[in-house]
Amino acid sequence: MKRLFLIASTMVLFLLQLALLAAISATIPASGAKAAQWSTTDLKTNLQLPSGAVTINSVSVEWQVGNYLSGGLQIYGILCAPTATGPHPVAILNHGLHYNPNPTPHVDPAILPYSLDGCMQMAAKGWLAAMSTYRGEAISIPNFAATSDGIVELCYGEVDDVLNLLSSVTALPAADAQKVLMLGYSHGSCITERAIERGAQVQIAVSIDGPTDFMTWPDAPPALTPQEKEARSSVNLANNPAALTHLKFLRIQAAGDTTVPPAQGCELAARIGTTNFLFDSSKKPPKLISPTPPPFGPHRKDPCALLKWVRPGLPLPWPMPVWRVHPPLMYMYTGLNHILIGVVAWPQYAAFVNRFAGGWNATMPTAFAPFG
Repeated sequence: MKRLFLIASTMVLFLLQLALLAAISATIPASGAKAAQWSTTDLKTNLQLPSGAVTINSVSVEWQVGNYLSGGLQIYGILCAPTATGPHPVAILNHGLHYNPNPTPHVDPAILPYSLDGCMQMAAKGWLAAMSTYRGEAISIPNFAATSDGIVELCYGEVDDVLNLLSSVTALPAADAQKVLMLGYSHGSCITERAIERGAQVQIAVSIDGPTDFMTWPDAPPALTPQEKEARSSVNLANNPAALTHLKFLRIQAAGDTTVPPAQGCELAARIGTTNFLFDSSKKPPKLISPTPPPFGPHRKDPCALLKWVRPGLPLPWPMPVWRVHPPLMYMYTGLNHILIGVVAWPQYAAFVNRFAGGWNATMPTAFAPFG
């Protein structure tokens, strides 16, 4: 009888230990939920990913393909850095959409040779520059091609991918996590704004021609439900004004854009309450929009029409007094389309970044450095 009691007691103790181990294991996040880590070894094949070194304008620069986990998905990216001793300020480069739904859905590579060149150009100017493919998109550079896990979600899961890229890169010894720039164009513009909304720790951000309100954006996928459109809308940044208090933020919009109409940029500016609008014309002096527009509502079809154009009292472009970007700044170009705005506006956002990155030991390249 005593032996049976001992066996039963042992079994009970063993089961309790199993339950305890299960409880402890439940508190440990799965591998995909851990803090993202940048790796130059492929997470699935264990093969070494490509890397190299170049010299740009007498500056030695290193580049590497890497990958990291984002929600359990393997995401590829590139990282470029000066070979000089760091730490270096970080530049997160958020490219536009590379998905073509017609006639047969396919994904064009998001990171191409020109993307790598733009990344290296940034590194030559002192930045630790990084770019993600985002989920469902691909990288295709000489001697290497791969596609990240997942599917294109359009300004949703891609925000997670960028936030995980940011955390993985700023954790590197070569990174100065207190000096971070984020640049975004088109889809990357929307991602940049939503990353800021979700608390991305960046000090300077430039967002160029991205959709801000999927409820009013004409090209929003019709298959999305109203709830899904709302979740993707960066105008919700207005609901988190604290996210802008530590940030120098510039939104650039092409007034002639038909892919992302200027109303998208104006609505964002109206909702976050900025009075700092700039207008550029090749035939006229720049103009400052004033006064503050009334609150934007769904009954207003064109928030840009609410604004009155007046001549500015200060010379433009930058440098400008710091108070001019609190609240953030909105810069509009006459004409131009969705493709040209990122190239033509380069002097404006380069000057903006340089104005507020003083003391960072990094500047923007003088010529356009494409990132997608």
